[in-house]
Amino acid sequence: MHKLSFFNKMFPKQKNIKDIEIGEIRIDSRKVEKNDVFIGIRSGNEYIQDVLEKGACLAFYDDINIKIEDERAIYVENSILFLQELAKKYRESLDVTVIGITGSEGKTSTKDILYSILSKKYKGKKTKGNYNNHIGLPLTLLQLEEDDKFIALEMGMSDLGEIRLLGEIAAPDYAIVTNIGDSHLEFLENRDNVFKAKTEIFEFVKPEFRVVYGDDPYFKDAEAIRVGKNENNHCTISDFHQDKSGGEFKLSFLERELKIETNLYGEYNSINIALAATIALKIGVSQNEILLACKDLKLTGMRFERVEKDGKFFINDAYNASPVAMKVSLETFDEIFKSDYKVAILGDMLELGKESEKLHERLSETIENLNLDEVYLVGKEMKHLYMKLDHKNCFYFETVEKVMDRVKEVKDGAAIFLKASNGICLNKILD
Repeated sequence: MHKLSFFNKMFPKQKNIKDIEIGEIRIDSRKVEKNDVFIGIRSGNEYIQDVLEKGACLAFYDDINIKIEDERAIYVENSILFLQELAKKYRESLDVTVIGITGSEGKTSTKDILYSILSKKYKGKKTKGNYNNHIGLPLTLLQLEEDDKFIALEMGMSDLGEIRLLGEIAAPDYAIVTNIGDSHLEFLENRDNVFKAKTEIFEFVKPEFRVVYGDDPYFKDAEAIRVGKNENNHCTISDFHQDKSGGEFKLSFLERELKIETNLYGEYNSINIALAATIALKIGVSQNEILLACKDLKLTGMRFERVEKDGKFFINDAYNASPVAMKVSLETFDEIFKSDYKVAILGDMLELGKESEKLHERLSETIENLNLDEVYLVGKEMKHLYMKLDHKNCFYFETVEKVMDRVKEVKDGAAIFLKASNGICLNKILD
């Protein structure tokens, strides 16, 4: 296996890894199995002996006070920097196409869609869970196998310079930026800084291999392939329709026109699909393969996920939330279930900084224009929105636990929408 030859080249004095099948690269000592490689980060240094006893073939640590007489235990100056450098060198050793995906909203869904499409033709990997930062991304790269042809990498950030670091590690061949929104204003203060942070990925990718949402004001003149509904884009989306089974739309790209049918809800997902399909076409996936993949796209859980439970139909979109995502997902929910009894359960949107109160209050305009039968608001930030709304069908709860009792009283057959930042834990309602 290539991973074995790579580690033998990196650590030629380690005789114990000459003829074994190296397992996973781990930072969680509880998950270590025989022949895994363990990298002790922070408190992980305390478990070096434990992982060796479990059969780890290599264990790296950066606590100079640790004294272990075992050739498998190797001291490094900084475990995080070592992990990043290891992943960088491993990526360089492979013949793999790397697609970096960032943006304020939609990057996880776009990553999942791109993976679904590319997998119709190629073997590859994608970021799992929230492994999209300076530790998670290197670990994701180190999961690659020699016969993988692509990896769809989600790149998260909270401040300037973080996307640049991820780009230096991953060396992306292609880049997608979904949009510029209000996420991370707690650290970046304004959208101009969000734009600067997200577009650090452009330093690593030529303009013809960048794909952006061209309807976003920040990208209307971008040196990239622009995707959107406006006619000045290189790739245009039109004729979007949806019902309870999913959506359909036309995608025009240069001389081609694709009529895409998808199991996903929301006009915003037509944008995510278009961004992913544009990259897929450039990489070599055929139109037919794209059309087939779009009919059965698999998204990470809690992204407009459909769940039927206790006689009610839930839409679980509670993994993350921002003002833009909250607005468009509420509008999508209202449109799809227009003839049903509809309940929206909304929790705090986090990391909005000093703009948080105003951005929560501004949602009142969206809610007042929808035909929701009941609205339940949860969390201290949502109290600001509650004070702006007509309280006739709007109810406020301090905790998720208090909402759960109310949900049990909602009549059978109702459609219930869950949306909040992940830290609010609205998914407890379904658990």
